[in-house]
Amino acid sequence: MISALTIASLMHFSHAADNLHVITENWVPYNYEVEGEIVGDATVHIKKVLKRSGVNYDMTLYPWSRAYKIALNKKNVLIYSLVRMPVREKLFVWSRRILDTEFSSLYRLSARNDIQVNELRDIQKYKIGVIQDSMNYHYLMGLEFNTELLPVSTDQKLNINNLLQGHIDMFAASDKSFSQLRKQMGLSDAVFKQVIPIFKIDPYMAFSKGTSAELIQKINQAYDDLVAEGEIPEFH
Repeated sequence: MISALTIASLMHFSHAADNLHVITENWVPYNYEVEGEIVGDATVHIKKVLKRSGVNYDMTLYPWSRAYKIALNKKNVLIYSLVRMPVREKLFVWSRRILDTEFSSLYRLSARNDIQVNELRDIQKYKIGVIQDSMNYHYLMGLEFNTELLPVSTDQKLNINNLLQGHIDMFAASDKSFSQLRKQMGLSDAVFKQVIPIFKIDPYMAFSKGTSAELIQKINQAYDDLVAEGEIPEFH
């Protein structure tokens, strides 16, 4: 005979198994934390989708490298904002775009006129700051020539401070995010100079391998319905 306690335990396990773990990073202005609440341009869309889908979920903000590793190794995980690129294509179950396309670029201090980059290959002469496991990390690591990368495991502010202190020559960042972050840190635009755009970025939400097909279907359907209703824009 199955006891009431056993049934309750099985029901709890089933509920936990179907819970969607939504994870993100501090990437201003797309996803970041304010007074304990995760907000941002991408988060607004994600929360609409989650509410419409009716799925049970929890949402946590981690340093990017940790979030990325969780999404690679745990099931029933939704990660955002994840830039879609060839090196990541087979690692996740890709869902939908959540932001418009923009560019990632390399930046230096305006005073560093000794840094001369006419084409991307020229960057191999310099030390470049990136975030561990980030889009910029993977892109630069995948180039046909060697680059000296100094990855950090937390956030872009460390790269900016390393640049100001002379520990690196350049750092890689999305243009919109860097503009917002610079303002947050109280730094003038005149302090920095864009060196060269490096690649186009397309931010998505994506599921970890092994995620429940039912969860994926509910999230994707909710997104598609919201786009059809005009509640979420069609991103380009």
